[in-house]
Amino acid sequence: MVGDDLIAYQCFTCFMDVRFHTCPHCGLPQAVLARWGSYTCGRCQRKVDRPHRESYPESTKAGRAEGVGYPYPKL
Repeated sequence: MVGDDLIAYQCFTCFMDVRFHTCPHCGLPQAVLARWGSYTCGRCQRKVDRPHRESYPESTKAGRAEGVGYPYPKL
């Protein structure tokens, strides 16, 4: 379980850092790996470039996440 107000967390199984981001094309809030500079949206399948820095108030929170992003290019 992850707190609803978190913007990032570390998986206890694989130790990967996960961030939450909203797709600017379709608006899907989703979980993506923090090390990815770009990812493929889980809904619209378009490439999304994550900003290098986001302030806490502007970041997507864990409680809003509805999907997952995939690596870009999607394998």
